[in-house]
Amino acid sequence: MKTSELRKLIRETIKEANFDQRLAQQMGMSDDEFEDEVASRDIGEPFPGDDELSIGYSKASNLISKLRQDYRGMSDEDLDEFSKEMLLHFIENTAAQAAAKIYFGKREL
Repeated sequence: MKTSELRKLIRETIKEANFDQRLAQQMGMSDDEFEDEVASRDIGEPFPGDDELSIGYSKASNLISKLRQDYRGMSDEDLDEFSKEMLLHFIENTAAQAAAKIYFGKREL
């Protein structure tokens, strides 16, 4: 990891760690009031009641599970070739291409 990336990560971590304290000050609340009423906490599922998985997601998960069992014995070279061919097959779809762009964009690749 580059030094500049590490410094950026440290700054972001410090900002997150002080977020509750800064918010409490801006709201004019004491630490106790803030802890009781507002403090960062797990709010549960982001979309409660939306537990249904799509058919596409379920089928993909099942296929991935099966493939992982099937290619356990492959050599590294065979696994690389297999992965490349699978990617080329699935990337011939606009939704998959958009997902790939987002994936690589987030990683600045």
